[in-house]
Amino acid sequence: MFEILEKRSLNPTVTLMTISAPRVAKKAEPGQFIILRTDEDGERIPLTIADFDREKGTVTIIFQIVGATTEKLNHLSEGECLHDFVGPLGRATETEGLKKVAVVGGGVGCAIAYPVAKKLHSLGVEVHSIVGFRNKDLVILEDEFKAA
Repeated sequence: MFEILEKRSLNPTVTLMTISAPRVAKKAEPGQFIILRTDEDGERIPLTIADFDREKGTVTIIFQIVGATTEKLNHLSEGECLHDFVGPLGRATETEGLKKVAVVGGGVGCAIAYPVAKKLHSLGVEVHSIVGFRNKDLVILEDEFKAA
């Protein structure tokens, strides 16, 4: 089981969760995703890895509440566990050899753009992030993008 260590509402329809998943965190890279199930009978859903911390063994996911499974996921609280949390899956975003980039994201899609911007920044790349939202109440990850 994979414990929910942090749960935070980013706006009325978007939630951030940090999950204890050391084996996933150990190999995670920007651009990859996980598949989770809330319980034994739950639907398998893919979600982008929005952040990870190898030392703490944590993976952060960000999801928009749009259907039954994300509604069920949103009803879980810190200290509760997910039944399955499989990954990392998919091909990591290529980040080597770049000097100056523009990272573009919109809405909940910023959960995909942020880890790429963070990794590029850590490699010494000049990063310009361009993010958009329908209105100011839906803005997420503003401070995180500023730091990267």
